[in-house]
Amino acid sequence: MKREIDKFHLMKVFHQVVINESFTKAAYELNMTVSSVSKAIQQLENSLKTKLLYRTTRKQSLTDSGRDYLLASQEILTRFKELEEQIQQQGNEPSGLLKISAPTALGQFIIAAKMHEFMLTYPKIHIDLILNENIVDITEQGFDLAIRSLQVPKTSPLYSCVLGSHTRKLVASPAYLAGLIMPTEPEELKTMKLLNYQGTQINSNWSFSHQADKSIIQPQAVYTSNNYFTIYKAAMNGLGVANLYQYLVDEDIKKGNLVELLPHWQQQRRSIYGIFQQRRDASPKLDALLSFLSGLFK
Repeated sequence: MKREIDKFHLMKVFHQVVINESFTKAAYELNMTVSSVSKAIQQLENSLKTKLLYRTTRKQSLTDSGRDYLLASQEILTRFKELEEQIQQQGNEPSGLLKISAPTALGQFIIAAKMHEFMLTYPKIHIDLILNENIVDITEQGFDLAIRSLQVPKTSPLYSCVLGSHTRKLVASPAYLAGLIMPTEPEELKTMKLLNYQGTQINSNWSFSHQADKSIIQPQAVYTSNNYFTIYKAAMNGLGVANLYQYLVDEDIKKGNLVELLPHWQQQRRSIYGIFQQRRDASPKLDALLSFLSGLFK
């Protein structure tokens, strides 16, 4: 039975000969004899029924068919290498350190509450989670991932993906609202005790829209803080009305610990972005974390 010619092998030999511009150098790179390299090129030309190389005692040059075959073979070999790397990565269990920067409240209420699930699924991944309100330079400070509400500029060398989105809700405790008339318009909030977060990256005004109507409130707060958890606790303890991200209050609204005000007035929905330095398909640990986080912010 006649043995089938390994055309992929012949293609690699041809590519190596052209790259090295020498049969001898190609033989060395491929751990073959010079005669085996020469035979492989001859087999390839015979199978294609065309000449690919002009050969002399000193050098070789490409024919027109050889140039076309070189371009096609380069593309095939590159794709094959990428496929091998992809399959190898799929077979490797993600491992190593992931250094993450995230906003404080989001980190406390969402990430910290679920991170154990991720680490139990991927026990070889170690996490360094830094919570603050600053926009870090992830390259300079060595972060693998930064979670932000701001997209990176199109000119940035960084990569990004949308992990989800969130909005704010006005809430107060049943104890504070007892005996008060529930507001129906944002302007009516001015008669109530307001609790407000004030941070360097956040506009302290409250903006609302309902159909074609828009309203902006500049809250004259009785209590301000640069920490969302502090404002959340103040609302829970009956000090007044707070404007907090939904992930902070949704569970308490369901349980009746907090009451949502002006539910028909919408506030801007903001995307949550993951910002990272390298392509996620090149880092199994980063890809695993981004997939996990995407499930948290639906």
